[in-house]
Amino acid sequence: ASRQNYGTIFTSVFFGRTNITAGGQEDLNWLFINDRKALTEIAWPPNIVMLLGPGAVANQSGKYHRVLRRLLEPYFAPTFVTNYLKVMDETTLADLDGWCSTGQFVSSEEFKMYALRLFYASSFGRIDESIVATLHDDFKIWISGFFTVTTLRISGTSFDKAMKARDRILDTVDKLIDRFTEENPEGSERAENTIVGRLIYGKDKDNNRVMSRGEMKDNILNLIFAGHDTTYASISTLLHHLSQHKDAYDALQEEVTSLTEPLNASDLKNAPVLNSCIHESWRVDPPVPGSFRKAVKELEHKGYIFEKGTVFNYSILMATSDSSLYKDHRTYNFRRFLPKDHKLYVAEIDSGIDPIQGRSNYPIFGGGTHVCLGKAFAMLEMRLLAARMLKHYDVDVRNSEKVFLPVNGWRVEFKLTRRKQL
Repeated sequence: ASRQNYGTIFTSVFFGRTNITAGGQEDLNWLFINDRKALTEIAWPPNIVMLLGPGAVANQSGKYHRVLRRLLEPYFAPTFVTNYLKVMDETTLADLDGWCSTGQFVSSEEFKMYALRLFYASSFGRIDESIVATLHDDFKIWISGFFTVTTLRISGTSFDKAMKARDRILDTVDKLIDRFTEENPEGSERAENTIVGRLIYGKDKDNNRVMSRGEMKDNILNLIFAGHDTTYASISTLLHHLSQHKDAYDALQEEVTSLTEPLNASDLKNAPVLNSCIHESWRVDPPVPGSFRKAVKELEHKGYIFEKGTVFNYSILMATSDSSLYKDHRTYNFRRFLPKDHKLYVAEIDSGIDPIQGRSNYPIFGGGTHVCLGKAFAMLEMRLLAARMLKHYDVDVRNSEKVFLPVNGWRVEFKLTRRKQL
């Protein structure tokens, strides 16, 4: 509706401040180029800045941001995150068995606990259920502060409760750092080959530690958050769409059933129906519908002059629902992203867009210098859970409910029934 009424760039109000909302491919491309030129910087609303923390990479721009990205990017690369596949698979199989064993419908809220278990198992090689439960409870309170306008710490308000939850999360993270350093001294395998290890021990080109203790805590909090809610929304939303489109469900189950054991990252990456189903689910319902940038100098676009300090809200949702890019864009159609040589490929629905590239026509993970670090981990996580779930179980879904906050997608209840071994 916004596109029809106002075009792809217009004034809007978010969190009590005026922004320029931009949602066209040309607009996002312009913003991402300016981000790479350091002509814009990250510009979350003040309440989100406080909740993420001053040391979080998600709050950084400029030189320090480049240092952090340089430190962390190698450990989020697709080839590196496959190191986690074995422990992720073990965790996934255990959780699936647990959900199935209830014999009941289970809330998709369980995916939040699943995401926390994956984080913990990937970092420590095992799971501490008491810490997982504590983090889950505090994150539910913490994220409620994302939607408050005030940043005043007035006792009893949602924002005050969220900041207190943040303090508790940081206390838990503090203990996790202590435990990690005790069990994994500098130079050990986990210190060198886990994301948490690099956050704790990482050094710059001059061999100086990059992060203070406070910055470590802020960034570990952000890593956990990134999985906790976006994983939940992504998996839950995929199940909703599969339940509404039997052709997609059947094609996906047929494909993953044929995958050989043990599952490997290459086979998952090259499973066309699996990837198409996931990409189309993200296109229709991107978990994070947008983000913010601020002009650090006067900028010009489409004949408009934007003064220094202008805040832009770029809309991922507008980009992925652009009818000039995506035919029949309101409809979930997994064939949209299938390769041309696939037996289910339909030319009429082909977007001609490669979602893996993640450009301004499919900006699910953002763009510019602030593109999401965890993209490869998120893809592996989604591929693995969807493949394991439909390979071993039949899935019934009920009570789908559309949600917009704190993440965009669908909340569902699901029931797993173990398939007969084929």
